[in-house]
Amino acid sequence: MGHESARARQCFYVHLAGCLMGAFLIITAGCQPKPLPTGGQSLAAEVDQRLSRGAIMLQNGDYDAARRESRLILYHFPGQADDEALYLLGMAWVHPDNPRQDIRQADRFFRRIVDEHPHSTLITAAQTWLALIAWTEECQKNRAQMETTSLKLKQQLKVEATKRNQLEERLQQMKAIDLNME
Repeated sequence: MGHESARARQCFYVHLAGCLMGAFLIITAGCQPKPLPTGGQSLAAEVDQRLSRGAIMLQNGDYDAARRESRLILYHFPGQADDEALYLLGMAWVHPDNPRQDIRQADRFFRRIVDEHPHSTLITAAQTWLALIAWTEECQKNRAQMETTSLKLKQQLKVEATKRNQLEERLQQMKAIDLNME
C-alpha cells in the first residue's frame, strides 16, 4: 500500500517538473533575441522554428518526433542552439508519459548541457533535472533493497512459523505422554 502512494507522489513530482521545464523551454525559446537581418537570419529562424516544433511535439506526446527534430538541429545546425536541442532531447527521454522513457539517456543529454555549455540559460534547469534523476535512481535503488530485505524477512518468518508449529506439536506430544503417565 505504501509503495503505491510513494509511486503516485513520485509520478506527480516528475509530471510537475516536466510541465515546469516544458513551460520554461517554450518561454526561453520565445524570448531569444532575434538576429539582425543578415544572411544568417534564415538559418537562425529555421533553428528557432525547429526548436518550437520540437517543443510542440513534446507537448503533444510525440516523443520520437521531438527527439528526431532535436537531433536534426544538432546535426544540421551545429553551434546554433545546441544547448536547447540537448535540453529538448533530455526532456523527451525523461518525460513521465513517454512509454520508452529512459532516464539514463536524459541524464546523458542534461549532463552534456552542464559540461559543454556552462554559460547556457538552461544550465540551472539541466542541473535540476540531473538532481531529480539522481534522486529517482537513489529511490529506485532503496526500493529494490527494501524489497530484497522484505523477501528475506518473509522467508525467515515462514521458517520461524514452521519451527513454532513443530515445537507446538512436540509440546502436545509431551503433554499427551504426561497425561498417560498419570
